[in-house]
Amino acid sequence: MTDISLPPNITFIERDWLSANHVVFHDDDGATLVDTGYIAFADITLAKLDTALGNAPLKRIINTHLHSDHIGCNGVVQRAHPDVTITIPADEVTAMENWDAPEQMLTYADQEAEPFAWDAVLDAGQTITLGGLEWKTIATPGHDMGSLVLYSPEVRILISADALWHNSFGFVVPQSIDPRPLAAQRATFKRLAELDVALVIPGHGPMFTDFAASLKNASDKLEAFAQDDMKIAKNVVKGMFIYSMMWREMMPVSELVSYVKRIGVHRDYNAWLFKLSDEAYADWLLSEAIRTGKVTLGDGVIRTV
Repeated sequence: MTDISLPPNITFIERDWLSANHVVFHDDDGATLVDTGYIAFADITLAKLDTALGNAPLKRIINTHLHSDHIGCNGVVQRAHPDVTITIPADEVTAMENWDAPEQMLTYADQEAEPFAWDAVLDAGQTITLGGLEWKTIATPGHDMGSLVLYSPEVRILISADALWHNSFGFVVPQSIDPRPLAAQRATFKRLAELDVALVIPGHGPMFTDFAASLKNASDKLEAFAQDDMKIAKNVVKGMFIYSMMWREMMPVSELVSYVKRIGVHRDYNAWLFKLSDEAYADWLLSEAIRTGKVTLGDGVIRTV
C-alpha cells in the first residue's frame, strides 16, 4: 500500500478490532463524527476525538450501522458534547425500536452498548455535505442488513464501514439460520464494484488504495463461505468469543462451559449446527481461539494476548 493523504477537512482515526475506526469531518459550523467505538474504551474514544476536533464543536454523529463497536460510545460522546445530534441509517430504525434483538449481536453475543436516542435518519441514495464535499449514501446490507456507507465521487473516497475491509468484510450469519445476509453481501459487493474508488476508509484496519483487488479477494472469501455453512458458523462463533475475551481480558477456564450455555450465539449455534455437548463445544472453541494466537491458557485462566 502506498502513502495516503486525505483532503484537509477529513481526519481518519484508526482504532482496532474492538472499536471501529472514526472519521471526523470539519465544516465551518462544526464537526461530524462517523461511528464512536466500543463502550469499554470510551476514554480512548474521547481522547482521540478531542485531539481531532481541536477547538471545533462537535455537531453530529453519523452511525454506519448498529453493531456495538460502531455505536457503543454514542451516549458517552453526546454527554461530553451536549449539542451533538445522532443520525442513523433509516433501515436501522426497526432495530433501534427492538433494541438488543439477537440480530444486533449485543447481549446475544456477549457485547455491550448503551441505548441512545437518535435525532435523524439517512436514507440510501441521499447526498449530504461533509467536510466541504458531497457524499452519497449507499445501502450495503449483508454484515448488517441496515448498513450504509458513504462515497464521494469528487475525491473517489469510500467510507466502507464493515461492508469492505482490506481483502475481507464483516461476518455474515450461516445461510441455514438466515439466507438473506450472504445474498445481500454478494449484492453489496456488486454495487460497490460499480464505483470509481481511489481510497477506502474501512471500519477496521488501515486505509487502503487497492480497491479492486481487495474487493475481489473479499468476494472470493464470501463465495468460499457460501459453499460451506459450517465454515461460516465457525468463523462467527470464534470471532464472537475472541471479541468478548478482548474486552473481558480474562476468564477462568472453569467458567467456560457455563458461559457457552448462557451466551445465545454459542448456545444456539451449537444446538443448531455443531451439535456437540457443552463441554466438547467449549473445548473446541477454546482450542480454536488459542490457535489464532489471540488468547492463551495458563494457570486455569484464559487471557487475551
